[in-house]
Amino acid sequence: MENELEPVHYSVLYREIISFFLSVFDKDRELLFLDGTAGEGGHSLLLLEQFPNSKLVLVDRDSVMLSRAQTRLSAYSSRVIPIEANFSDLDSEFLNSHGVSNPPDGILLDLGISTFHLLHAGRGFSFRENEPLDMRLSSSGGISAEDVINTYPEKALSKIFYEYGEERWTKKIVEAILERRRHSRIGYSGDLAQLVSRVIPRKFWPPGRHPATRVFQALRIEVNQELLHIEIGVKKLLDLVAKGGLLQVISFHSLEDRIIKNLFRDYARGGEAKLLTKKPALPSDAETKENPASRSAKLRVIHKSLPTDTEEEEEDDEE
Repeated sequence: MENELEPVHYSVLYREIISFFLSVFDKDRELLFLDGTAGEGGHSLLLLEQFPNSKLVLVDRDSVMLSRAQTRLSAYSSRVIPIEANFSDLDSEFLNSHGVSNPPDGILLDLGISTFHLLHAGRGFSFRENEPLDMRLSSSGGISAEDVINTYPEKALSKIFYEYGEERWTKKIVEAILERRRHSRIGYSGDLAQLVSRVIPRKFWPPGRHPATRVFQALRIEVNQELLHIEIGVKKLLDLVAKGGLLQVISFHSLEDRIIKNLFRDYARGGEAKLLTKKPALPSDAETKENPASRSAKLRVIHKSLPTDTEEEEEDDEE
């Protein structure tokens, strides 16, 4: 029984993900899966349960999350190969160096941030607690959110908040940040959340969401260079997945989804794969009611095998 003090972990769109894999694979086959964003290990646990003769490569860039996922999957440890890495590092040579010689039959990416990161990582991902503004998903260093807030020039901050956060109050928020940092450094998540809350008039706060949500999202994307890693990583994974295999990607942001949509479309045009989701699969009403955080999730799936027909796969969906 899970510790009642721990937040409930939801595996977003898990029914759809398992259904897509079962539509292609016999559940009793000896398959190799790869979870490129292990997180809490929820999706990996379902794959190990549903495909009892399969093995799974468990990947996460955060050593803390990888350890938590391994603990959750301890009953299946003989079938799990843990690797601390960013999914954008993965190619056949990299996997070979870690003892994985066969290409994965099924690959999954869940690009959402975990509940643990939001509530317990202590890295300033959330505005609920007053934590140091860090936001790094990896333990290997790099620039922090505090560095971004306190050193980036006005133009760069504006670009981040407007493009990555789609924040309509960008101009006033950046002005307030520049004014504040003339007097003192902004070092904690609570300080930044309060600043943004004061800038945006209460009547314009998004219903059911903290007014600083978009700013925090934009900062996390910048600090971890998430869009760049998606562009690089998904290209590599399209090449890595075995013939006849599936690549499934869950995104939570329109910029992420656009990258995946275009990469999948272009790859399918080459005749080496078929799109199984011309429009993304979305969570059901029941799932969004049970787990409101899933409401913005989009799942795209590509099957790496020759299409059964030559009809054009184009049917552009709305972002």
